[in-house]
Amino acid sequence: MTDINFIELKKELKNELKNELKNENESEQDVEVKDKNDQKQYNKQINYNVLIQKQYQGQKAENEADQDTEIEAEAEAEAEGKAKSKSDSDADAKSSVDDGKKPKFY
Repeated sequence: MTDINFIELKKELKNELKNELKNENESEQDVEVKDKNDQKQYNKQINYNVLIQKQYQGQKAENEADQDTEIEAEAEAEAEGKAKSKSDSDADAKSSVDDGKKPKFY
């Protein structure tokens, strides 16, 4: 039979197992660090997208508010113009009656 030194074999196996466990532990830590970095990157991208969307919505709301105020201003100006032209025509009608001319009946 072959001579086997069990004590040395046991030491060798222990060392191999320790090295394997150590390498596995290091590789797992590397993976965890990579995962954390990936998650941070995803979170940054999501935050950036949300910020851009809020900015766009804010600009859109400002533009709509500006358009609303422009429309209201145009409507007021048009109403004032109509009122002015009506008052001018009323004044012309009164002045023609006040001239002492009798209205003509047809």
